[in-house]
Amino acid sequence: MADKNGAEQALVRIELVAYLPGGRACYPVEIEGELVWLILATEMTERLRAEMVEYLRFLSDEKVWTQHWDGPAGEPPQIRRAS
Repeated sequence: MADKNGAEQALVRIELVAYLPGGRACYPVEIEGELVWLILATEMTERLRAEMVEYLRFLSDEKVWTQHWDGPAGEPPQIRRAS
């Protein structure tokens, strides 16, 4: 997605899910041009989800957070596990 100046901007979204493996409450998934946070539905209200998405988009819009897709292999990462 391009911002108002034509620069590429990462999409950010949070999905509430019923299950995550390994007892996790949160699991970030990177897809080309997008960062998706999977959060257990029992751990986050819809109101908090909406506010967090708004905050993450602000960070992206203001270039406080940027996503770089040219990893060591020269290709976008498809899925990365957070440590």
